[in-house]
Amino acid sequence: MTTRMWDAAPAVGLGLILALLLQACNRETTSTTPTPAPAAARPAEPPAATPLNMPPPNPWLAESVYPTSHFNPAATDSVLIAGPVGSRNLTAADVATVPTLITSNPTMKRVGGEVIAFASGAVGVQKIRVTGDAFEAVGGLLPYPGFEKSAAMATPTALDAALTQLDAAYRAKDETKILDALKGLGAAGLNMESGINGVYNLFDRDGNHYCVYGGTHVLKTTDGNLVGDPPRIVKTADVAKGLPADVARSVTRIIGLNMTYDGFLAAAAPGALIILDRDLNVKASVTFNGEAVDNSIVIDENNGIYVVTEKHMNKVIWNGTTLSTDEKDGAWSSAYDSMPGEKALAMGAISRGSGTTPTLMGFGSDPDKLIVIADAAETGSNAVAFWRDAIPAGFQQKPGTQSNRIADQIRIDISQMTIEPSPNVLGYGVAFLNSTYPKPLPAGPGNAFTGGITRPAPIGIQKFNWNPDKDAFEKAWINHEVDNTDIMVPVVSAATGLLYAAHKDKGVYQYVGLDWTTGEIKSRWVFPDDSRRWNALGGITTVMDNGDLMIGGVFAVKRLKIGGGGTTARP
Repeated sequence: MTTRMWDAAPAVGLGLILALLLQACNRETTSTTPTPAPAAARPAEPPAATPLNMPPPNPWLAESVYPTSHFNPAATDSVLIAGPVGSRNLTAADVATVPTLITSNPTMKRVGGEVIAFASGAVGVQKIRVTGDAFEAVGGLLPYPGFEKSAAMATPTALDAALTQLDAAYRAKDETKILDALKGLGAAGLNMESGINGVYNLFDRDGNHYCVYGGTHVLKTTDGNLVGDPPRIVKTADVAKGLPADVARSVTRIIGLNMTYDGFLAAAAPGALIILDRDLNVKASVTFNGEAVDNSIVIDENNGIYVVTEKHMNKVIWNGTTLSTDEKDGAWSSAYDSMPGEKALAMGAISRGSGTTPTLMGFGSDPDKLIVIADAAETGSNAVAFWRDAIPAGFQQKPGTQSNRIADQIRIDISQMTIEPSPNVLGYGVAFLNSTYPKPLPAGPGNAFTGGITRPAPIGIQKFNWNPDKDAFEKAWINHEVDNTDIMVPVVSAATGLLYAAHKDKGVYQYVGLDWTTGEIKSRWVFPDDSRRWNALGGITTVMDNGDLMIGGVFAVKRLKIGGGGTTARP
């Protein structure tokens, strides 16, 4: 049963999430039965006083509900359109799939009256037609350059063979067999190099798709905006080769990718921020005094770029030609509470410092403009809000914070350690998932598939509201039911007032809709059977145009045909 905490009533960083497939952790669920809840009445809307301004559209991104990872350059993981409502047990006809080897989050573009998704996965890019309620692969998998051999291994037959073995091991509740079955993914092309390929990706306004693979490579592909044509490579570039030698030494892999509001690619790598033009030429770079960068980046409409390192939250200014870290240009840097990276990794974290991609809060006429992360304090993670622009006149540094750049911070009660999934932000509400595995495995994808089965799972979601009158976070609610084993970033629909999250109940995969105002589960969709096919490991939940949900995962991209919504809330 859901438990709520009301102290006051008033977003997987995704960065290294897929490294869970190569370095992980887990725990057991205490949720309800897989029988769906009765159909719910339309949930409460977000409070009328909650601002619902959204990030300004980036004119250089494709027109769609989901042109880039985390939905928009601000990484809010929220939308104004309506997601699904109601509850039911899904049938096979309710879930369409396209086989892929680990896809985190397909992005989408419009081509005339059609909608196209590109799923950049572990070994290549798969095009999918998603117009209306369609979910059809277009052509075969386009391998990443240098990954042709692995891509040839990632056949539907190989994926099904690994899945069959894993399902049998799960049904036996045998941890040794589960871990042995996961080795079968190696026969389908998964290895240490391919595991985090393609995580961050985007479409530009001309319909070109960009993603990161092979550590330091960026790939540009296109289908020529022809619905029936498969994707083809336009260009690939090894970013490290375009950097000064002293910068290149720290760029061993690119973590995140985003688009500035003047049409340049911004890439995050350990220790560096890099700007490329859309022809993949390096234009500028800046380093962070040897501090690791293990998350993606966000960008405001004035091309302030926000980068969280293992010790500092930084605002870097892009002026169209150069990057600046100078305060006179509007840049800033603030320390936040963080344990040593080696200690965090030893405890099962997959990031040094904050695990979250930063998220912007406050847009348009909203009185406060903030940037929000979860920190890496040794006593447990805090939600931390920084002033994005000038610090308000008269604002005094709050006790226990590292600087007066920090508007407020508050303990996240559900987490014992660094939080990995990016927070969800809608208006002045922000929700965090617990991603601490109580009894982590030392390595491998085992955490995602033993959690809630043979080991305890990370449980719980907590929401806070920002009070601009008090310059403070206030606790809204805690849900103690949701199983976060998949470390799947949820999505919030303003139209339905629901947060849609991945969940498992006694090992059976579900999707649930939590009331954004109360945290109660209002909707529940149980997958057709107990297969591991329905995992959503390391992805970002997408609300599609008609209210369906699209999710990634290890064996397939899935479309849950449960919508029928679209741009307005249901009556």
